[in-house]
Amino acid sequence: MENLQLMKDFASTFVGDDFYLIIKSDDTSVIVHTIEIIQKTDDTCQIKEIPIGDYFFRILAVDAENNQAYILCNWSEQLLQNLLTQRKRAKEAGFNKIIMSRETPGADSWVLMWGEAIISTSEEKSSKKDSDLNYIY
Repeated sequence: MENLQLMKDFASTFVGDDFYLIIKSDDTSVIVHTIEIIQKTDDTCQIKEIPIGDYFFRILAVDAENNQAYILCNWSEQLLQNLLTQRKRAKEAGFNKIIMSRETPGADSWVLMWGEAIISTSEEKSSKKDSDLNYIY
């Protein structure tokens, strides 16, 4: 049950409150819009590695062109705790977004980034794009 509370804390922290989680994989970046916690009830679930009765996330993510996609994920307690810790640090430093990027293409490990270098790079890319959307590319 402790993991479920951590999942609830994560979901409530990264949706709303003017703080954003951007997931970057290869050349694609999406911003997390909605996080649902779903319990696996039978073997028809697409996430085969978690046992029946455990929970996973269903995340609605949106890209710069307003395309939407659902991401099913079974993130570790360590990753969730790291995201919560880094969010607190980023917010205390005056930043409102974290970029979560694959360490290497196709890897299962992630790098969490926030700070001045991230904002400068994303603002340069945003200014080159003819879009009114405020997403990081």
